[in-house]
Amino acid sequence: MFNKKCVFSVFVIVLMCLVGSVFAEDFEWVTPNRIGNPDAEIVLTAALRRGETVANPYDSSREYVRKAATEWAKAHPNVRIEIQQIPVGAISMMMAKIMTQAANGNAPDFAYIDSFWIGKYLANGYLQPLNDYMTEEDVNAFFPFIRDVVSKDGKMYAIWCETDARYLYYRKDWIPNPPRTWDEAIETALKIKKEKHVNGYLAWLATWEGATNGNVWPSFWAQGGQMFDETGRPIIGEGENKVALVNSLNYLKRLVQTGAAPMMVTSIDSTDPLVTEVKSNNVAMVANGSWFIGQIRDVLGREEADEKWDFVPLPQMEAGQRANSNGGWTYAVLTDDPEKQELAMSYIMAVVGSRDAMAERCKAMNNIPTRSDVYDSDPYFSTDPTMLKFAESLNYGHARPAHPLYTNVSDLVQKALGKLLIGQESDTEKLVDEIQEKALKMWEESK
Repeated sequence: MFNKKCVFSVFVIVLMCLVGSVFAEDFEWVTPNRIGNPDAEIVLTAALRRGETVANPYDSSREYVRKAATEWAKAHPNVRIEIQQIPVGAISMMMAKIMTQAANGNAPDFAYIDSFWIGKYLANGYLQPLNDYMTEEDVNAFFPFIRDVVSKDGKMYAIWCETDARYLYYRKDWIPNPPRTWDEAIETALKIKKEKHVNGYLAWLATWEGATNGNVWPSFWAQGGQMFDETGRPIIGEGENKVALVNSLNYLKRLVQTGAAPMMVTSIDSTDPLVTEVKSNNVAMVANGSWFIGQIRDVLGREEADEKWDFVPLPQMEAGQRANSNGGWTYAVLTDDPEKQELAMSYIMAVVGSRDAMAERCKAMNNIPTRSDVYDSDPYFSTDPTMLKFAESLNYGHARPAHPLYTNVSDLVQKALGKLLIGQESDTEKLVDEIQEKALKMWEESK
C-alpha cells in the first residue's frame, strides 16, 4: 500500500513527464520557412518553391509536405532546415541568383532546381555527385531520359523528383468535341466566348519560361524542330527549325489578336489566375500542365470537376502531329560539407526521391513519377485513368536539352513572344532571325 509520500512522488513524476512532453514540442515541426526543431544545433539551408513547403495553396499537396517533412524532422531532432522560398513567377531570376551564390561560395546547402537549368549548373561545377548517398537500384530506377539530363561522367547530380506534361483542359459540358488543330482551337474559343460570355482560351503567356515550355516547344517539336545540332551549335532559327518556330509563335499571336485569348494572358505567370477563372466558371479552355487537374479538383471538388472538365493533347498545326514537353523539377545538393550532404540527401530521399516517397508525393500532387519502379510497385499508377493518360504522354514527350545555352535561347524566344503578343513587333520572321543571330553569338563566345 502506497503511503502519502509515495503517492506524492508518483504524482510529481507524472506531472513532470506531462509538462516535459508539452515543452518538448512547444513548436511547429514544419512551417513555411523552417523544417525541424527551431533550437536544433545543426542548420541546413534550402532554396525551395512554395509548393515544396506548407505554404502550398492546395490541400492534398500541402498535407503531403507537412506529413513527410514532419516525419523526417522528428527522426532528426537535432537538425533544422531554414527555407529560402523561390517566389512564384521569379524562377529564372532565382535560378540565376543561386548560381551567383554558388560562384561566391554562399549557396544554400541544397536547392529545388528546374530541370532545364541543370545543364548550366553542371557546366559550372556547382553540384555535388549523389551516388554515394543512393543505392545502385535507386539510380537505375530513374527513366533513361531523366538520367541523361541529370548525369555527367557516370555520376548523378540531381534527383528529378517528378515530371509533367502539357494538355488542353476544356469544359466538356460546353465543348463536345475538343479542338485538335490551331484553327479549331481559335474557332472553338471564339464560339464559346460569344455563347457563354466567358474567356475562350487561357494560358500563361507572360514573358517567362512557362510560356515557352508550355506553349511554344510542344508545337515546335511536333513540327520536327530542333534547338541545337549534335555539336551544340544553335540552329533554332535555321531552315525547317525556323519555319517551325515562326509557325508556333504566329499561332499564339493569332490567339490574342483574334480575341480567342484575352490580353490578360500576357501577364499570367502562375496557375493562380487560371484556377480563379475555373472556379468562377469564366473560362472554356486552359492550356496548362498535368498538375492542373488536381488544382481544379481541389477548388471545385472532385465530383464537380470531373463532371465539367477533361483534358486532351494540345492542339497542333495539323491534327496528326503529336509532341509534349515533359518538364519537372529536381533537388540538388550544393554544399561541399560531407555531413550536410548526407543530411540533405536524407531529407530529399525521404520526402521526394525514394520509391515510396515519390509514389505518395506524385499521388498528392498529380505528377508523373520519374522512377519506373513506382509504376511496378503501386497499382494506382497502372490503373487510375488520369495517371494512365499522363503516362501515355511519355510516348511523345521531350525534355528540354541539358545545354548550357538553353536558358539563353529560351529567354530570347520568351522576349520575342512578348513583343508579338502585345503588338510591339509584327514581323515574326525578323524576330526569329534575331534569335538565331544572338544565339550563335553567345555560342561562339562560350567556346
